[in-house]
Amino acid sequence: MAFLPTSKRVVFDTNALFRFRVRALIADLAQTGTIQPLWSSRTVEELRAVLRARAMPDAEVFLNQFQASIVTPAPLPLSANGFRDPGDLHVIEAALSADASLIVTSNARDFPLRQLRPLGLDRVSIDAFFAAHATALQSPDHHPDDLRRAGLSQTAKAISSLAADRG
Repeated sequence: MAFLPTSKRVVFDTNALFRFRVRALIADLAQTGTIQPLWSSRTVEELRAVLRARAMPDAEVFLNQFQASIVTPAPLPLSANGFRDPGDLHVIEAALSADASLIVTSNARDFPLRQLRPLGLDRVSIDAFFAAHATALQSPDHHPDDLRRAGLSQTAKAISSLAADRG
């Protein structure tokens, strides 16, 4: 699936930031100027809490590198109707406040397209997002086997195909 956002501004849900490999891919795409990664201040709090509970402090370096990515959204008059988890509205508010057009998440059920599209937002899975941006990934550190182990099989396949084409 070749999904590309209409703007570089992309909001990442908390679940998209848990894995080291995903954070490395975000950093790579940001460094090339392909995307401007964004997340809500609440996302940062949630990420820190989860990684602290799992004794995985490596995200702090990443978060410090992307201080400008933190969006403190103004509360918007969003109705929780149609959203399974009203606790995720901060992600939508961040996207709207930052004029982003895309939310990257592994939780499609909490971000139904029928609710997002009238707001001018779209949603894509983590793997589909990076697979669609494989040609912009610059680092040779994104080895397909590591990506597969991280649950990014579409991305691994796209990178393998690119390597074979160059080959």
